[in-house]
Amino acid sequence: MSTDAISTRSGDLEFSLGIPTRDTADGLFDEIDYQRACQAYLWAVPAVGTSGWQHANIHYGSTGGCDMVAYRDYAAVSGILTPNSTVAYVIAFPDLSVTGPVVWDIPPGPIGGILMSFWQEPVSDIGLAGPDRGEGAKYLIVGPGQQVPEDAADFRVLHSPSVMPFLGLRLLPPDTDAQKALLGEIRLYPHAERDNPPEQKRIWASGDTFYQAQPEGMAYWKRLDEVVQREVVIDRDRFFLAMLRPLGIEKGRPFLPDERQTRLLVEGARVGEAMAQATTFFKRFTECAYGPLRYRDDAHWHFTLPLNPVNQRAEHYDQLDERAAFFFEAISSSEAMLSMNPGVGSAYLSQYADSAGLPFDGGTTYRLHVPPNPPAAQFWELTCYDVTTRAFLANGGNSGVGSNNPGLVNNSDGSVYLYIGPEAPEGSEHNWIKTVSGKAWFAYFRLFGPTQPFFDRAWPLPDFEHLDH
Repeated sequence: MSTDAISTRSGDLEFSLGIPTRDTADGLFDEIDYQRACQAYLWAVPAVGTSGWQHANIHYGSTGGCDMVAYRDYAAVSGILTPNSTVAYVIAFPDLSVTGPVVWDIPPGPIGGILMSFWQEPVSDIGLAGPDRGEGAKYLIVGPGQQVPEDAADFRVLHSPSVMPFLGLRLLPPDTDAQKALLGEIRLYPHAERDNPPEQKRIWASGDTFYQAQPEGMAYWKRLDEVVQREVVIDRDRFFLAMLRPLGIEKGRPFLPDERQTRLLVEGARVGEAMAQATTFFKRFTECAYGPLRYRDDAHWHFTLPLNPVNQRAEHYDQLDERAAFFFEAISSSEAMLSMNPGVGSAYLSQYADSAGLPFDGGTTYRLHVPPNPPAAQFWELTCYDVTTRAFLANGGNSGVGSNNPGLVNNSDGSVYLYIGPEAPEGSEHNWIKTVSGKAWFAYFRLFGPTQPFFDRAWPLPDFEHLDH
């Protein structure tokens, strides 16, 4: 009996009479499942990221689906993926299979928010950029397969594609007391209890930092299994769920991986995370909803959201790589986060490396010149994040500086110099973000209420300057 062999990147493959030997077949099955674990990691990034925030809510004291947890304390906010440093976040995760349809009572005021699926698919903006336009509304959220109540005309009806939707609000007043007052007016309760709503549980997250980012190793797959067991299966995901079956994750079955499955899942999570990092920090796509991904040719700022903000779809495919890239570094998406209307919503620019393509070094001091007249009707902010956690820098202070900051020093022409480094230049303490030596960082530049010069790409934003060179 003759045996032939070929060398491949998956190892040496041996054949007998034209078919793989038993040992080669076993090795190929391991390779199949390992590759599937890597790709399933990228596919699952949005859902596991959302699960991280759900678990953060539980960590800070949420015990029921209609509990609301507000994040304003620096330690609590610093555990969120790429948060803004000046707003308060209010988050809830009602399990509609338990509560039935829920009423989300939003008061008038400076609120920005979203309803999205657990897979971070946007359903509707809420508040200033939503259908209520900041005037307040009672939203009725109906889950998959649920009947719309007969009194639906009394509400703005939204259909959640997932059993557990993500309900997120940003309270925009910079004053903490104003944020607390606004939080006191927000209600969330089952529609079935609308005539006598239960007392609202509101929690201000505080204390230790609970990181919302995707966990490592087997913890990643345990979070994914929670989602698979709870959520409805949609046609888009059926092949991914088929790929996960030989690895022990299957809807309706307990997740009890054996030694082989555990080894392949751990290896797949390790390499899948590295793939997500590569996709995030070295984006290989060049287009976004604004057109070219790069903001202007005279600097290296890119539009942060590569996704179609409505449905995460291109003409002939769903945006798998774009979705993994953004949701590995950030949480939540909506049309308002990729504003197409001057003065409404927000716009994000980002940089992951300096003009020479090298990572930003926490031991080096950089300066950013913000030119006069930033195109923001509300405010702007520069925020820096740790590349490992994709959260605030572990600097014991603040990771963001913007036009709302008390004491911000402006130049005579209206421009601003911002400093990012381990030590503040003398006299520039209010214009400074402290970095951590030995840690790399990346930056977001946010414009709230972006104005026409932004959409025309007429307002320049230069690269960071190395002051230590």
